[in-house]
Amino acid sequence: MYKKISVIDLQKAIQSQITDKTGLRCFDFVEKNTPSPFYFIEFIGKQPNDTKTMFRESFSFYIHSIAEPADSSVGIYKLIQQLDDALSEDVKLSAEFDLIRQVNNGVLNIKTDETNEKHTVSEFVFDVCYGYKIK
Repeated sequence: MYKKISVIDLQKAIQSQITDKTGLRCFDFVEKNTPSPFYFIEFIGKQPNDTKTMFRESFSFYIHSIAEPADSSVGIYKLIQQLDDALSEDVKLSAEFDLIRQVNNGVLNIKTDETNEKHTVSEFVFDVCYGYKIK
C-alpha cells in the first residue's frame, strides 16, 4: 500500500515556494479589499497518471497574478516573470513523494478587473510519484 500526497500539502508547498521566491503573498482565499500585488492559487483537479513502472497522479492548478492598479501592463508582466522564475525550480515535497514533472502550461488569459488591477491566470501541472511497481 502506498500513501498519496494530499492536495493541501502539495498546495502549501507551491504557495511556500511562490512566496519565498517572489516575496509576495500567495493566497488560497482572497478577502475583499486585499491590497495588490499578490498571487492566488486555485486547485483545478487531479487524475491518475500511472505508467508501466510507477504509481503517479497529475495535479492541475491555476495561479492568478494580481497587479497593482495601473494604466500600463508592465506590472502584470513583472508578476508573470516572477512566477515563472519561482516555479522554474522544482517544488520541494516531503521525502516520501517524488515530483516527477512540473509543467508551466503558460498564461491562459490577461484581463483588467473592475478595480483597474491587471489579472492573469497561469496553469501549472505537477506529476507526483508514490512508488514503483514491482513484479
